[in-house]
Amino acid sequence: MYYFLLETNVQMNINELSFEKLLLIILSLLTFIALILLNGFSIKLGEKEINIGGIQRLLAKRDKDTLLKESLKKFSDDIDHEVTANLYDFVEDLEDHMVGPLVMGDHCYFTFEKFTSLIKSELYKRIRRNSLWEKLSDAGRDRYIASILKDIEKRYELLRAKANQVKCGDIYTEFANIRDAIRGVLVKFFDGTTEILIAGMERKIEKYETTKEEFKTSMARKICCDDCIAKNQLRIKKLTGTISGRI
Repeated sequence: MYYFLLETNVQMNINELSFEKLLLIILSLLTFIALILLNGFSIKLGEKEINIGGIQRLLAKRDKDTLLKESLKKFSDDIDHEVTANLYDFVEDLEDHMVGPLVMGDHCYFTFEKFTSLIKSELYKRIRRNSLWEKLSDAGRDRYIASILKDIEKRYELLRAKANQVKCGDIYTEFANIRDAIRGVLVKFFDGTTEILIAGMERKIEKYETTKEEFKTSMARKICCDDCIAKNQLRIKKLTGTISGRI
């Protein structure tokens, strides 16, 4: 009986509402739902937390992660440029070690300059190529040095032949006489280049480690930090010879 009366009263009240009031109630309800979707709220059930709505919060997290991602990309690019510059400077420093092979005879400055430029251009060529670290690790020191030495010998023999045709009397010695000395320079190049590359990778890893906790979403943290840390750690292992095979 009471249930019937209650149901009747409610039905009558709704029917008595004007269109304007009914529209206001509907709009208020929609506004409330929209606020929940935008701002959201959390419910804690023991150790678990359930998040409902919160589009603005999610967008804010995404925007912050995007800024962090762009910042890390710029940092990584800056490190790559710095590493490349260091490699070029290192080759210039190696020029002092190129004196030995050529002092087996009396040479003028221009002859020496041509000789060192030949070697440096071959080393610069390696630096300009993509995935230098991969070529160093895949070939290994002996194979990598042998490859450069072979290219240098070809160019040296052409230079020697041209020098023999001029009248200045400045003669380059046979390559066999300087092969070991040149190999020594290339050993220094291989070892120094490896150290420079590893130093750059270690700086990247350090930055990723200190930044990863700032990411708001786990997916962005994994892609921008965890995966990059693992990638650089694997590259270092390949360069140091503690792991073999391609990535």
